[in-house]
Amino acid sequence: MGAIAVSKKEEQQIEWLRKELGIATKSGLIRTALKTLEKKTQEEKLRRDIQESVRRCAAADKEENRELFFAGVAREIPGE
Repeated sequence: MGAIAVSKKEEQQIEWLRKELGIATKSGLIRTALKTLEKKTQEEKLRRDIQESVRRCAAADKEENRELFFAGVAREIPGE
């Protein structure tokens, strides 16, 4: 892949970050950034998937608890 056009300010940010992290090359910095973004994206997707699963299960649990509650309500038995 070829060069990527960046502003002077972005170039300075890249250089500062590269030096701050002790990464030898700009391409190394880009690789590190991509891995980090990919990991963050996967974690965020997992978090959303878990939240959705919890929402679905909560609704089912609520319905099941309601059914169990009504099934277990003591009723007077005529003649006792």
